[in-house]
Amino acid sequence: MMLIYMGLITVAFAQNTKPTEAAEKAFRQQFPNAKEVKWDKENKHEYEASFVLDSKKGSANFSASGEWLETEMAIPQSAAPQAVLDGFKKAHTDATIAAIYKIETKNGQHYFEIEYKVKGGKTKEAKLASDGKLM
Repeated sequence: MMLIYMGLITVAFAQNTKPTEAAEKAFRQQFPNAKEVKWDKENKHEYEASFVLDSKKGSANFSASGEWLETEMAIPQSAAPQAVLDGFKKAHTDATIAAIYKIETKNGQHYFEIEYKVKGGKTKEAKLASDGKLM
């Protein structure tokens, strides 16, 4: 991120981070048809590639050494398991679902992340297991 100091105003511009060669190579092998790829640094040792694949938004995290860690893909509400939708609605009766993401991790964990809006327009996230239990 580049910060520019202009008198009393500081302006921040997000920049496309350059991943390690190993992370970029692993990403291209796993997602050869990905478009609109943008990289960010998740933390000191992890990179996240945001992309579009088959008209769906997604992201994938890789270690600096190229190990795949996690993939997050947007799915339509109609593709979410009914148990996930029911579990969410039970826990958040007054919320409106904005987006649903299916998460897969290197350790075999699969779950769903739901972005939702509450009264007042604030956006929040909820993580649910495939059986609809909040995580």
